Amino acid sequence: MKILSTTLFVVVLELICLVQITVSEKCLEYISPFYQKTKMIDCPMIHSKDSKDKRQTSSKSDNMITVDFQCLIDDKQLCKKVEQVFITAGKFITATLNLKSIISVNAQFLDFCKTYGKCDKDVIILGAAGPARMIPYQDPKENKIRFYPQALYKQMNFPIEHPEFGPNEIMATFNSNTSYWFEGDPLPMLEKQSDMLYVVIHEMIHGLGFTTSWDDYFGIKALTPAIGGTTKPPTPGEITSQSDELQSSQFFELISDKFLVLLPSGKLVSSIADEINKFQFKIETLSSTDGIASEFSASPQFPIAKNMYNTAMTHGAMGFLTIPPSDQLTREQILNNVIILETSLIPYQHGSSVAHTDFDTYVNSSDFLMLFTYPKTATLGQIMSAVGSTNTTGPIGPKLRLLLGSLGYEVKKEYTPPVKLSNIPIKNYNPLIHITKIIITIMI
Repeated sequence: MKILSTTLFVVVLELICLVQITVSEKCLEYISPFYQKTKMIDCPMIHSKDSKDKRQTSSKSDNMITVDFQCLIDDKQLCKKVEQVFITAGKFITATLNLKSIISVNAQFLDFCKTYGKCDKDVIILGAAGPARMIPYQDPKENKIRFYPQALYKQMNFPIEHPEFGPNEIMATFNSNTSYWFEGDPLPMLEKQSDMLYVVIHEMIHGLGFTTSWDDYFGIKALTPAIGGTTKPPTPGEITSQSDELQSSQFFELISDKFLVLLPSGKLVSSIADEINKFQFKIETLSSTDGIASEFSASPQFPIAKNMYNTAMTHGAMGFLTIPPSDQLTREQILNNVIILETSLIPYQHGSSVAHTDFDTYVNSSDFLMLFTYPKTATLGQIMSAVGSTNTTGPIGPKLRLLLGSLGYEVKKEYTPPVKLSNIPIKNYNPLIHITKIIITIMI
């Protein structure tokens, strides 16, 4: 999927708002999920007892997901169907995760053709989603700042004092200009239909943190983490003028990037981020993306980022660890404790490459959920039946469960299906046949 250069410009410029303020006082918030438009907003440190966040700790609730749903089409009956799907999706996620705090989703259902000009019938974009707000947190063990999805941050045992939370944890938008199958509709589903429940659960998992900051932000075929600037605290006796020495640039990772590795070596990609962070430039350069790109292209770090771009187009070359990261992984750990990511798309596809699981590896497995494209010919219930996960892990497969647990969510030991879905068997189920480009994307 191509992305407009102006969108890249907006993403970089908004991240630049970190300049001249400590990163702990700023959070990254999304204002347009489809075009990745963001803004840096003040999120001052507050005490939990003063927080407006209403935490719910009841383990009896079968749905810890609330949805602020906006249906922007005239078909009210379809709107009601879609809204009901969100309720069902919340139950499946709650059946997998022991959520300690309610997760609020801001969701829109609208025509991508009329709204965004995405009218291509050959490449259909089903939706885009991601964390509504990213919270900075400095790990005391690593002394490194990473951004956490607000949904994840609220589930973890972080200090009582925390950055102010936003009203929503997940922001998502879904395309009404395509054909969806809903529970209760006739079977078999039509060839170009997609099960709406599959799509919504997929996007919610992105919002929970299945994503990465690595992308070609400069449009120069070089992958880096997200870029921003900070003001370096002065040392005792140092003159705190607006001198250039007090300012620095930095590439920022997400917490999920901590688990990103190269394959088959098992090298931590976070160590590559450290190398790229040796790139030094003045903060005023951030006023122009062309200026950044020009300086970065001439830097010793550019070949490193260029190599990462090529790696993102090499099949089986990247993955997420499902165990705590280590720079001394054994061969057995690399083979058994990694989710292989999608790095076979050529050219590199923003929102699809790296940010999804490898299609060839997982399309016929119980970890089918996070593919970049919809696995055609079957409903969610039929897919789970075909791969044998209906009563074992449901739509959220074993490796994905392990990754969510490693990120910091509490994964339930036992899975009980919250809803019985239609699962009329499909003879000779083979999702590799009849694949068309129906894209499910993210908004990082």
